[in-house]
Amino acid sequence: MIVSTGRVLCGLVRLCGRYPVSTVALALALAILAVPVTLWNLRFETSGLHLLPPGQAYVSRYREYSRDFGELDEIIIVVRGRTPEESKAYAAHLVRELRAGPVAFNHLAYRVTLPDLDGRALLYLPKATLEELRERIFDHQDFIESFAATPGLVTLLEAVNRQLAVAFVSHFFDLGLQDGAAGSDLDFLGTLLTQIREAIARPAPYRSPWDGLLRSVEDDPDAGYFFSDDKSLLFILADPVGGSGGFTNDRAAIEDLRHRIAGLRAQFPAVHAGVTGGPALSSDEMRAAFDDSKLATALAFALTLGLLLVAVRRVAQPLAMLAVLALSLLWSLGLITLTVGHLTVFSVMFISIVIGLGIDYGIYVLFRQNDEVALGRDVAAALDITAARTGPGILLGALTAAATFYVLLLTDFHGVQELGFIAGTSLLAAFVSMLTVFPAVLVLMGRRRASRGRSDVGSIVATRREDASLIDSLSRRPFPVLAGAAIVTALSLSSAGTIAFDYNLLHLQARDTESVTWEEQIIRAQARSSFAALSTATSFDELRRKRDAFARLPSVADVDSALLVIPEEQSAKLKIIGDFAPLLAGLRIGSPPGVHLSHLDVALAALKRRVDIATAEAGGAGPAGGLPAISRQLADLLDALRSMDRPRAQAALTRYEAAIADDFIDKLRLLRSNAGDRGITPDDVPAELRRKFISEGGRFLLQIHPKVNVWDREGALRFVDELRSIDPDVTGSPVIAYESIVRMERAYRQGMLYALGLVSLISALMIRRLRYTVLALTPLVLGSLWLMGLMHLFDLQLNLANVWGAPLIIGASAEYGVNVVTRLMEARERGGPFFPRSTIGAVALNGLTNIAGFGSLLVAHHRGIQSLGLLLTLGSAASLVASLVVLPALIRLVEPAQQPARCPGQTRH
Repeated sequence: MIVSTGRVLCGLVRLCGRYPVSTVALALALAILAVPVTLWNLRFETSGLHLLPPGQAYVSRYREYSRDFGELDEIIIVVRGRTPEESKAYAAHLVRELRAGPVAFNHLAYRVTLPDLDGRALLYLPKATLEELRERIFDHQDFIESFAATPGLVTLLEAVNRQLAVAFVSHFFDLGLQDGAAGSDLDFLGTLLTQIREAIARPAPYRSPWDGLLRSVEDDPDAGYFFSDDKSLLFILADPVGGSGGFTNDRAAIEDLRHRIAGLRAQFPAVHAGVTGGPALSSDEMRAAFDDSKLATALAFALTLGLLLVAVRRVAQPLAMLAVLALSLLWSLGLITLTVGHLTVFSVMFISIVIGLGIDYGIYVLFRQNDEVALGRDVAAALDITAARTGPGILLGALTAAATFYVLLLTDFHGVQELGFIAGTSLLAAFVSMLTVFPAVLVLMGRRRASRGRSDVGSIVATRREDASLIDSLSRRPFPVLAGAAIVTALSLSSAGTIAFDYNLLHLQARDTESVTWEEQIIRAQARSSFAALSTATSFDELRRKRDAFARLPSVADVDSALLVIPEEQSAKLKIIGDFAPLLAGLRIGSPPGVHLSHLDVALAALKRRVDIATAEAGGAGPAGGLPAISRQLADLLDALRSMDRPRAQAALTRYEAAIADDFIDKLRLLRSNAGDRGITPDDVPAELRRKFISEGGRFLLQIHPKVNVWDREGALRFVDELRSIDPDVTGSPVIAYESIVRMERAYRQGMLYALGLVSLISALMIRRLRYTVLALTPLVLGSLWLMGLMHLFDLQLNLANVWGAPLIIGASAEYGVNVVTRLMEARERGGPFFPRSTIGAVALNGLTNIAGFGSLLVAHHRGIQSLGLLLTLGSAASLVASLVVLPALIRLVEPAQQPARCPGQTRH
């Protein structure tokens, strides 16, 4: 097999060497054509959906929901002020600026306001609250009518006195303006007296004593705002027009949002704000990966060139080799553009990886060619021998490396499948270029040197066919080497159980990424993610059933749907409202009469006498237990009122009377304006919310928010499993993250098994001898085992970005061992050293260039890519040591001593 393969490769190299100009011209033409194709058509895909199998039902449903309901994962602007009021002021200002353009929004909101409810706010109160409100209005109709007609302090105090006289023991002082409990009733009077006392003593902020009357309608100043549970964060939901139209569209909108936020820092220095949400997380991740890719590619080229210059000690050949590799990368980009059409966060780093691996094939060609030239052959003859004898090993290395990528096509994780195709194709393109274009370039360089009267023989004496002295010396002490390898292997195996798997996708992104930072703040503030799962219903009844079923699940925090703005039990609520609405409609509302201090003194004194009598009768027990304090307040207020400057007191009390009267009248009018007789239907849902929750076809969307952290594996599994117990068709970002975890776990296990099996099969088919096949695969096994120990030493965890590096390490490990063993087989057949300097040097240099290519990923800011670089670097280093130290010692142990090397003239071709 090796001999026949060598003949084919020799014929190919000879053909390219015969027509070197045509070969190079064709390679350049293909590269030039690939440039515009790539620049105009290659996209960057940020959607997590694309990484998953397109035929999966949950993927199809998510796309379907996106068409029906618009953007499902909105951009989230998170605002953190010192107080909720400061956050609201900031959000209002920012939203006004954003609505002014230039970016248009399908949806931009941070609250649902009462005007959106169109006078039907009472329908949003619980039925029990409406019944209680009706009873209060009935019980206190006289008080409401009298105070509305004459809303003054004296009127209010006299009404309190009358109420106290009518009912004290059973239901003390229930004006219907607080919670209905006696203790709360006393709070009303206590608040009133405190504010009157403050009004005449010093100015103080007004606090409404009427909170109970319309508490659930408007008294919560934060009602309707999109606050976190602890109100530390306020959320602005933004869906820009053209959003999720690709990496470029999303990035433009997100950058504009961040620019606007930065512009408000001077005006709101104490407020912190940032952008997160699905589109922002994806855009930030892709941008970091793209920037990292450019930096890593440049670094990989620079490091590889430096290694080549040191090893070859010439400039022209290393530069030519890198130029040929660059041509192959351009071919690959053009082919990727025509077949796949895009790069993802998984595949964007393939260039750095291919630089480290693809240069290997050129190094083997160059070192063996130089080795043969040093023995007196011309360039053409040297290349023929290189192709015939070293070519099969190079092909085997390329096939094993490409196979470890192509085997990923057998997994069911679409993103990994694309990576496998892209990287495998690029490696084959690099191999083809190094066995066609590079030999043609070497021939042209040889002709140029010959035309100048310079000989290659004398200039390449450093790579004569001699043993690599250090490796040969170590191999002659096999037992100590193998004993050391056994100890390292045992230690590595003992640490295998300490290797953890980090499933959190946020931990893959760059540190201090704005979207990640704010997503983590949301998790800390709410103990849950900003992402929601999705389900749909075709009717109101189904919508309610699903909403209630999801809400009962332990892992669910809340469920958003059209039911947020479509109240339940509307018929019963309209009946209750209809009972008291006529009483409110006929009220006559007057103006404050003004304060007369003498009348106020009389009213306060009368109230104090009533309270003192009530205190004596109640004995300070039960609901009247707070009366002594009220009595003391009244006594203090009377003393202050009688002792202070009367004109100043009257002016202060007149202002307070106007405030409390206006407050009461506003609440009364609000109550009356919201006592309509018409229910709320889907047609009444505000346009922004309707587009979000009701499709044009009449389907209803449910957004199910997790109570658990779905970025962690346990939280995601629990959340999705519970949701699927209610609706097996549930989808959304948490489901996608869940499926990514499950499929990636399966993909990397499958990839490792497939890669190991395929590499073993290819090696066996090419080598055709069991002993040599086992020897060639030994560095693969040892390198993989030692990697576990190195991961423990470097505290490196597996994650969803670096797990697919394991199959690649298998391919790289096999390549080292295969080339050592194929040269051993040649030595057995044709004579010569087991470990010639050219082969060992090529393997060592290939290992170092692989490490340089992989190590360039360590400069990445994206932590997933950085961890991949570290994993590949450690695995490649371990495999290289196994190939250069352990494998030669093992060969010495199992192979009989080689025959003396033939002289150059005796060497068989």
